[in-house]
Amino acid sequence: MVGEAGIYVTRIVDRKISRGQVYLVTDGGLNHHLAASGNFGQVIRKNYPVTIGNKAGSLERESVSVVGPLCTPLDLLADRMELPPAEIGDLAVVFQSGAYGRSASPEGFLGHPASVEVLV
Repeated sequence: MVGEAGIYVTRIVDRKISRGQVYLVTDGGLNHHLAASGNFGQVIRKNYPVTIGNKAGSLERESVSVVGPLCTPLDLLADRMELPPAEIGDLAVVFQSGAYGRSASPEGFLGHPASVEVLV
């Protein structure tokens, strides 16, 4: 019940293109949401539902990967998803994040700040 109710919101801090693939670098990642990165016991990694929150109504789409700020290839929140075009400052939103988003994540990994949790 709680798992589908929660959302994780992180800000895009950089946009990179490598070998034709767009990467949206965010200010939070597996250190805040380990399950979305596929590192919480999943055998096969699959994307959580993701959108660009402040552009969710856009009909335009591009293939992007949403990655966190950590220096590991495991810090991947969304892999090659069709999302609205995003720029630095936009908000990446990961749905179905309520059950084990923050509580099961390695907060403070490499000295990164903790996430803020808000209950509505």
